[in-house]
Amino acid sequence: MINLDFKQAKKMMDEKEVLSKTVKMVKYDEELETDILLIDLGNIKGIIKREEVDMDVEWKSLVGFVGREIDFVIKEIDEKNNRVFLSRKEAQEILRPEAMEELESGAVVGAKVVNILPYGAYLEYKGVSGLLKNTDFSNDHTAIEDVLNLGDIINVKLRNISESGKIYFEVVEKYSNPTVVDFDIFERNQVVLGTIKNIKPFGAFVNIAPGLDALCPIPTTREIEEGMKVAVRITKVDKEKERVRGKIVR
Repeated sequence: MINLDFKQAKKMMDEKEVLSKTVKMVKYDEELETDILLIDLGNIKGIIKREEVDMDVEWKSLVGFVGREIDFVIKEIDEKNNRVFLSRKEAQEILRPEAMEELESGAVVGAKVVNILPYGAYLEYKGVSGLLKNTDFSNDHTAIEDVLNLGDIINVKLRNISESGKIYFEVVEKYSNPTVVDFDIFERNQVVLGTIKNIKPFGAFVNIAPGLDALCPIPTTREIEEGMKVAVRITKVDKEKERVRGKIVR
């Protein structure tokens, strides 16, 4: 339990000591004119401004941080208002070299799911955030959101680092959906609802049943994106190869 006084806070700030604590609340601060994370440090209020939340990810919403334990350093002391300004971003910068050394060596690490998206999930390991795409998670385009929850730990390794420095993870052994699909329920010209799971230059994979994706041409009359709900007209069912082809109709 952290119960700081300003003398301790000053020492920790000077030494750039990395601390860990659970986020108590997220709110918009009218005085600071930004969203903030509130950290209970006992006698002192801890505040992390939006711009100090992450060095890798621009979070659209900070709500997912509530109840989550995060690392941070003390950045500024405001004794007059009984508060300290904290930085998770600077803590990430301190922790990153050690974490990256492990990842770049090819080590398998247990990373925590911190944000789930239609096309994958953001994972965090020792302050380093990276993206795990659905295609690097499963071999049948099963979405991460259908299997994992926030806070789950999954074993991954570094896939690559983009030119802009963005980190991508991949699982060591891809997930396989255990559900057996009954292909007898599908027939040509049938229209079914599905979710776009992956878009490639040659077409879009649309999930139409657990563990089953229909390959569809990319429409020329509308824009599509991963996670979008669409209607698919089935054009071919290959029971032997367990494949379905279709066309996005709306």
